[in-house]
Amino acid sequence: MKDEKRADRRTRYTLSVIREAFFQLLKEIGFSKMTVADICRRADINRETFYLHYEDKYALLDAIIDEALAAAPPLEGNAQASICQRAPANAEYHLLYSDEEVFSRIVRHVIEAGAGSAVPSIVEKTGLSEDEAYLLFVHNAYGNLAVNRPLGWKRGPEFDRIQTLLNAYSDGGFEALRRLTAR
Repeated sequence: MKDEKRADRRTRYTLSVIREAFFQLLKEIGFSKMTVADICRRADINRETFYLHYEDKYALLDAIIDEALAAAPPLEGNAQASICQRAPANAEYHLLYSDEEVFSRIVRHVIEAGAGSAVPSIVEKTGLSEDEAYLLFVHNAYGNLAVNRPLGWKRGPEFDRIQTLLNAYSDGGFEALRRLTAR
């Protein structure tokens, strides 16, 4: 039992220093220039230790993105708000959105995470096929994330107003599509 606790503590520590090194390097050189060797040097671990936990730097990034999306709080008063409209939970996660390659991967994660519930809802609201609804969802996900990115994800009156406008725009489009498919 004591050895298990020690191993668990070591694992948590190792994952923590890997994560810390990742964010430092993301800020300093960006994801595309970052290597596993860089992460290991910065974390003061060997490559074998890194590879015990992650297949490569992309697996590490995917784990961090999933963690960031799970931690993203919903907008006030809108618990059902799309993950596309949830601001990063902290400054480290905010940094993810500033890197082009990482941002593209975030969008893919958002689409993968949200399509299962969003596509059937779009089909129901519009009468579109699942394939058409999926493409509309992809459009909305990219659009929402692209709009919120230059706003800096800073919550406040401007951010809230833009979210209201985006929702009204989507709702109006869904209604227009419903009328179009009902013909």
